[in-house]
Amino acid sequence: MNTTLAFLLSFCLWIAPLLRGNLGVYSEQCPAAAFTVADALRRPDCTQELNLRFQDLETLPASVGQLPRLRRLHVQDNHLRQLPDEITRLDSLRELFAQKNALRRLPAALGQLRRLRQLQVNENALTELPPSVGQLDSLRYLVTAWNQFTSLPEQLGQLRQLDYFDCSHNRLLFLPANVGGLRQLRFLYLNDNQLQQLPAQLGGLTKLRELNLANNQLTALPASLGGCRELRALILSGNKLAALPASLGQLENLEMLIVNDNPLAELPRTLRRLPRLRTVILRHTALSAAAQARARALLPQAKLYFE
Repeated sequence: MNTTLAFLLSFCLWIAPLLRGNLGVYSEQCPAAAFTVADALRRPDCTQELNLRFQDLETLPASVGQLPRLRRLHVQDNHLRQLPDEITRLDSLRELFAQKNALRRLPAALGQLRRLRQLQVNENALTELPPSVGQLDSLRYLVTAWNQFTSLPEQLGQLRQLDYFDCSHNRLLFLPANVGGLRQLRFLYLNDNQLQQLPAQLGGLTKLRELNLANNQLTALPASLGGCRELRALILSGNKLAALPASLGQLENLEMLIVNDNPLAELPRTLRRLPRLRTVILRHTALSAAAQARARALLPQAKLYFE
C-alpha cells in the first residue's frame, strides 16, 4: 500500500472518535432550543428556537432581540399585550407564533424581518397590520384570523411569495385594490367578515385554489373572478347573492361550489362548461322547483344538494 495513503487511512481512523466526541459535547453545551429568555441569552450564538408557550407571560423582555441566530419564536398562549420593538432585530427569524394572546398592536417596523416565512397572530385584539408588512418579501404563511381588523393595508399586495392567508373572523369592510398582487396565493380565507363588495383585482389571483367568502354582506361578485382558473373550492354561503356571474363558467378546475343561505334564484348556464364540478350545495336559497330541475339538467355529472 502506498505509504501516504496508509498514513491518511490511519489518521482518519484515529481522529474519527475524537470528532464524534467533540461534536457530542458541543451539542450538549449549545442546544438549539431554549425555554426561557435567560437560558437563551446564556447561549445567544447558538439558540435557534425559543419556546415560551403557556408561561403566563404578560410582557416579553426587549432582550429577546439579542438572539442573532433565532429562527423560530413561540410566544403563543400567553397574555402579551404587545411585542417589543426589539423583536424586529431578529434578522434570522423564519417563524413567529404569537397567537392566542391579548396583542393590541404589532411593531411598526415588523417589515424588517425580511427572512420571516410564517407569521401567526390569530386570536388577539389587533385592529390593524402595520404598513411595513409589505416588506416581508419572504412571507409565505400569514394567519390573522379572530382579530378586529376593519381594513388591510395596501402594502399587503406586495407579498409576492404569500401562499396562505387567513383573515377570517374579523370586521373587514373592504379589501385593498392591489390584493391581486398576491400572485403566488393558493389559499384565501375571508369568511365571517363584513365585506359588501370585492375589488375587480381579485381575478388576478391566478394560482388560487380555495376561496372562502362565507358569512359576509356580498350582493354581487366581480366578473373578474373567472380569472382564478386554478380554483378548486369556492364557498359563498351566508351572503346576499341573488345571482352569480356568468364568468364562473371559466373556472375549469372548480370541484366544489357552496352557495347555501343566499337569495339565489338561478344558476348561470355557463356552469355546464365545468367538467370537474362534482359538488354544489344550494340549501336555503330562492331556487324554485323548476329552477332546481334546470340546475340538475345543467350539471348532470354533479351532486346537487337543495335540502
